[in-house]
Amino acid sequence: MDDDVPPKRETLTSLAAVVVTPLLAVWLVALLVVAKSGLDRLTAPPWGNSAGGDLSPELVGSTQVGQAWTAPLPGLYRIEVALQPPATGAAEPLTFHLRAGVDATSDLWTETIDPGQITAGVPYAFEFEPVRDSEGQTFYFFLESPVSRPDEAVRVVYGPASVLDGAGAYIDGQQVTGNLVFQTRYSLRTRDKIGLLLNRLTQGRPYILGTKGFYVGLAVVYTVLLLVLIWQVARRLTAKDE
Repeated sequence: MDDDVPPKRETLTSLAAVVVTPLLAVWLVALLVVAKSGLDRLTAPPWGNSAGGDLSPELVGSTQVGQAWTAPLPGLYRIEVALQPPATGAAEPLTFHLRAGVDATSDLWTETIDPGQITAGVPYAFEFEPVRDSEGQTFYFFLESPVSRPDEAVRVVYGPASVLDGAGAYIDGQQVTGNLVFQTRYSLRTRDKIGLLLNRLTQGRPYILGTKGFYVGLAVVYTVLLLVLIWQVARRLTAKDE
């Protein structure tokens, strides 16, 4: 007696393999797309000081007003500073300098702006190419306008009661109490977003749940089991019944 699988049954098995295996593959791709879409929607919150109060000295002559801080995330690309235009409306250009720390002598990036572009109550944004390795690094920016005259110069909005870890305002190179009113923004790549997501998952959780390795290992195990399941289903569908 012939022990081979009947032609009709073999045809059905082959048909199932042709249909089910691609469906499983499509499902896996869809799962990856959903995960990537979720990461793409993840954004880095702005970081800085939003509590104002006083105005800095006028940016005239040798006066420099600045701010130092330690970047909390990678991809620093934008700094927004609260500026107060002069009441007269007449003012000379001012220059923004970004440096790698208060003691740095060269600029990472510089921009000269027309005070006519400054609107009271609206932060002025300085935007540049993302600094990919900014996380944990100290930065310092300052503004100056050597040719400006008194009563016709821009001021920086300042929060004397503001407290930020690893940050502080500076006037003429000397640190003062409080911080300028400023916000820093960060552009994250996919791997940066994964790091940010892991930080949020581990924040405030006890023991092993507070470690990134636990969630990374969980994701690896889940992925391996999923691939093994797909492989087993495909193998069984394509094999002949004994």
